[in-house]
Amino acid sequence: MDVVVQTSLVNMYAKNGHLKLACHVFKNMPCKNVISWGALISGFAQNGFAGNALDLLVEMQGCGYRSNLVSLVSALLALIDMYSKCGALSWARTLFDQINSKDSISWNAMIARYGIHGHGKEALSLFLEMTKTNLKPDHATFSSLLSAFSHSGLVEEGQYWFNRMVSEYKVHPTEKHYVCMVDLLARAGRVEEACELIDSMNAESGLAVWVALLAGCCKNGKLLIGEMAAKKVLELNRDDLGIYSLVSNYYAKARKWDDVASVRKIMKKIGMKKVPGYSVVEVKGKLHAFLMEDKSHHQYENMMQLLDKLDHEMRAIGYVPKTEFVLHSLDEEVKEKMLCNHSERLAIAFGLLNTGPGTRLLIIKNLRVCGDCHEATKFITKTVNREIVVRDVKRFHHFKNGICSCGDYW
Repeated sequence: MDVVVQTSLVNMYAKNGHLKLACHVFKNMPCKNVISWGALISGFAQNGFAGNALDLLVEMQGCGYRSNLVSLVSALLALIDMYSKCGALSWARTLFDQINSKDSISWNAMIARYGIHGHGKEALSLFLEMTKTNLKPDHATFSSLLSAFSHSGLVEEGQYWFNRMVSEYKVHPTEKHYVCMVDLLARAGRVEEACELIDSMNAESGLAVWVALLAGCCKNGKLLIGEMAAKKVLELNRDDLGIYSLVSNYYAKARKWDDVASVRKIMKKIGMKKVPGYSVVEVKGKLHAFLMEDKSHHQYENMMQLLDKLDHEMRAIGYVPKTEFVLHSLDEEVKEKMLCNHSERLAIAFGLLNTGPGTRLLIIKNLRVCGDCHEATKFITKTVNREIVVRDVKRFHHFKNGICSCGDYW
């Protein structure tokens, strides 16, 4: 029943990601103090639950406790996470700069935020700034840094810092570090080097490593190595819907329709269904969700008229539909029509129809943005003179004046 022991338990569970256990101990504490509250708030903030951390801070203040340094810094981290997820990275950096006593968690969080927005050079700059303090980069720091390089296509920088991580900072590479490096090399088309890196791993390579390799092979048309990676992925996990979807998409990209049918047959047999892609756009404080080919919306006809108009204008300045991203054996005309009905395209059309000129649109998608929608969104921003931010399941894409912040590398 000792408050110090119980607070230590809350802190231990929270830091290891066992938030339910941390909450259980915290709720059953007969006597709480500001340190107990700070431990739980910090745990939620560090594990990416920004809203919960802020709610706890308000609850703590409502119970008559004054915020201490730990709870306030944790709340700032929650706000940084929230602003970053809303695409407002500059606001996140402003808050980060206001933290006077930055610990390694603060630095790692901001480096990671630059990473998911595709700002690899800014992530490196912040990392170098961190090395000038008395804090030593740890395994999480290098995970964030290497991930940032992966999202930005900075291959040479990634290899350089991976080697320095081991030789100079004595950080033993974990699977996370290898996943980042395999992803970086494979997406750059250097899948042979990625295979060599996998072979050099001291431990058995896990599922995430092979998924990264397969995704890179799929992107770059490296079919021979991709075939090997697809088989390895299925060997390691036959229960995950996402795995079957990735393998199915790989076979479709390779135009191996019999293999596509075989994988989908297995999915059907064990009761799996592909998760439908959807996109959400915020307009005037309300969220509006769209599925692919969703004709139920009351503005559907107007949205399709706008998309048709934009299609003509985009083609006039060089847009060519990338029908290879329709992973079905269909006629070209049907494929083009399907691309126009992708959920992000519908969300963009709705946003354009219902917001004023110059308003920035934020689109949130549950899957990765497809290559054609990525290309089309660049042309749309050029045509309508708008900024469009798309947050897909992996990262952010900031589209403006016909250019994406990812540099077409994702």
